[in-house]
Amino acid sequence: MRRLPAGLLLLLALAPVFAQTPYNAETTYRKLVRDYPFIRIASADAPAPVQVRENLVYARRGDLALGLDLYLPGPAGKPAPLVVLVHGGGWSSGERSNMAPLAARLAARGYAAATVSYRLSGQARYPAAIDDVKEALRWLRANADSFGIDPARVAIAGGSAGGQIASLVGMTSPDAVRAVVNIDGLSDFTSEEARRHEDDPAKNPSAAGAWLGGRYAEKSALWHEASPITHAGKDSPPLLFIVSGVARFSVGREAMIDKLARHGVFTDTVALPGTPHSFWLFDPWLAPTVDAMTGFLERVLGPMPARAPWSPDLGDGRYRNPILHADYSDPDVIRGGDSYYMVSSSFANAPGLPLLVSKDMVNWVLKGHALPKLVPDARFAAPQHGKGVWAPSLRHHDGRFWIFYPDPDQGVYVTTAPDFAGPWSTPHLLLPGKGIIDPAPLWDEDGKAYLIHAWARSRAGFNNVLTLRRMAPDGRSLLDRAGKVVIDGNALPGYRTLEGPKLYKHEGWYYVFAPAGGVEHGWQSVFRSRRIEGPYEARIVMAQGATAINGPHQGAWVRTPQGSDWFFHFQDRRAYGRVVHLQPMRWQDGWPLIGVASATPGVGQPVLEHAKPVAGSFPRSAPATGDAFDTPALGPQWQWAANPQRSWYALDARPGQLRLFAQPEAPLRSLPSVLTRKFPAPAFTVSARVELHALRDGDQAGLGVVGLANHWFGLRRVDGQPRMVAVLCAVDGKCEEALDAALPGQAVHLRMHVTAGAYVSFSYSADGLRYTQLGLPFEAAMGRWVGAQIGLLATGTPGAWADIDYVRITP
Repeated sequence: MRRLPAGLLLLLALAPVFAQTPYNAETTYRKLVRDYPFIRIASADAPAPVQVRENLVYARRGDLALGLDLYLPGPAGKPAPLVVLVHGGGWSSGERSNMAPLAARLAARGYAAATVSYRLSGQARYPAAIDDVKEALRWLRANADSFGIDPARVAIAGGSAGGQIASLVGMTSPDAVRAVVNIDGLSDFTSEEARRHEDDPAKNPSAAGAWLGGRYAEKSALWHEASPITHAGKDSPPLLFIVSGVARFSVGREAMIDKLARHGVFTDTVALPGTPHSFWLFDPWLAPTVDAMTGFLERVLGPMPARAPWSPDLGDGRYRNPILHADYSDPDVIRGGDSYYMVSSSFANAPGLPLLVSKDMVNWVLKGHALPKLVPDARFAAPQHGKGVWAPSLRHHDGRFWIFYPDPDQGVYVTTAPDFAGPWSTPHLLLPGKGIIDPAPLWDEDGKAYLIHAWARSRAGFNNVLTLRRMAPDGRSLLDRAGKVVIDGNALPGYRTLEGPKLYKHEGWYYVFAPAGGVEHGWQSVFRSRRIEGPYEARIVMAQGATAINGPHQGAWVRTPQGSDWFFHFQDRRAYGRVVHLQPMRWQDGWPLIGVASATPGVGQPVLEHAKPVAGSFPRSAPATGDAFDTPALGPQWQWAANPQRSWYALDARPGQLRLFAQPEAPLRSLPSVLTRKFPAPAFTVSARVELHALRDGDQAGLGVVGLANHWFGLRRVDGQPRMVAVLCAVDGKCEEALDAALPGQAVHLRMHVTAGAYVSFSYSADGLRYTQLGLPFEAAMGRWVGAQIGLLATGTPGAWADIDYVRITP
């Protein structure tokens, strides 16, 4: 009989392995979604300033190049600890991209994270994969300096088969690895429970058998050698287990913990009850996985400095858009000397008109607000969603800063200040009337002054036109009654919703920068004329083009002292709000081109990354996020749902904490005393400690998401006991409530994870260590012209209150 070549025999033996469905998030999702319809494949997008170095070759095995992808957290002043991530797939399948979402989230928290490929069982049997991962470790340590990695602080982690590989590498290379995280992976191939699954004679071969070259009876020495528990001892690194609700995948864990405990080695286990195997590939389970890992790594590798959930400065002379991943809608920006100043709309939130300052147009600090309260005060004593402060215009003239802002129901107001930080003057109603929006002034060289504005169809009955009015130079009155329509969008093919004008004069031309087409799907136009009253020529100068940046428009043109031109605009991201982008701008035949050239001549499209506008080193900064409540006033990141009353809160009743006094109960959307702040990034975690001092049943306090739909969770006194409650109110106003466990005390730690796509999940903890998920994830809903907002509340009996120890917002 003809003898088959050994290589062909191996291929035939492994045929079932090659034939199996690839192991990745997409195939696993199809298996799980029927039983877990709320799950979503976790996003691998890396938030700024995380940078990704892809396809780095760390070793060659013949013609095979073994690669890794490295996620770097951005410059932090000192080398970053490293986490090497090993994918699963039964040793025979899988790909390193499976670990990309985990790598991106770890890098956002300050860790360098490397996702590594290794030879699968169809390419080489055990111990090839182990040798490969160890080689990746050596390569990363050898190149640590060039990547800003601390070679003395290295951890290894893996999921499923990758968890077993990570544990084995850690146990056999304790000099190279200081911490191990095993996510739902085996610790002992040889136990009876493991062999029941991994040595099943019906599987010929099983995944483990194919990798180890035979069944347990044939290769028992290798089965022992490949078991991490075999190598556990006094020199082993600390080990964290993160386990699903399916116990068989983490077989050997208890024995491993016992063995390491006998040697004094620290271990910990975080269980995610009710989760399937491969939970770390999906939201909402990726976030608690990251929480568990970073808590463990900080204990073992040392504490990490706090990081903003989004920071556009990449640290290498470049920036990433958006420069403000928060709802600073309708931005206007000017330069004064070597500083840049920004204001934006704030609608019905108070205080209003946020004031931001930057030295480089990329790193911004929120200094405060120009409007302590909206005017008239009584009108905004209750929430007025979608009303209030619409798109403002900022200028510096005659030694003062000026803000012209519209209230679509009252008219155009003017407020001024000698210093940008304020105090700002009481708003003066310059132009009364309904539907007058988006004002912008111009003081011409001849001393004359003008005001251009748009119209809101919802109030005026028409829109798509821009009206010019003559204004007194002191900004206290207008010199004509009706003004003149100088640009009529109805006369321009395809134009709709022409609004948001900014009026400039440049080289003898009058330019009106104005968006059209609507906030989600529009574009940026520019109009020019030799006469301020027109007629004006029109050109579209920026559109979405081939990018993913929808509706790029409405903002401000700024020139640096060196003469380079830049344009700020917003992008409507629904629940995230209208986030702010910065685009390079250049002049071409007397017209600006914003962004980079697109396929349409003369029309630019947005950039995602670019060289910074101002050379030099500037402190990386972003608007404040969390709050320890250890200052005499609320931080500028906070706004109320209506004009605030001093009786709503105190910062001195219990120093270091915010006291919210219970207000009469109302649906969240109509409650004026909700303390809010903007969503600060595409993915982030909000943590708060809330202590309820109730007087009667029904008194309650909590944390939630405010929008067209409203969801919150927290503590409520029920039958004399503090119990967890979740309240979910749909867009139509219908609400559902769910009571959960009673708590042992009056305080609770609340945690809210927001993941890509603005999906939100709630969890709580009595001790701040182990969290329990409350309810199912939901999609945050945008508000009226604003993004969703984080909210704090306390309602109930007069005299009851809640103390908020802190609010932390982390990547």
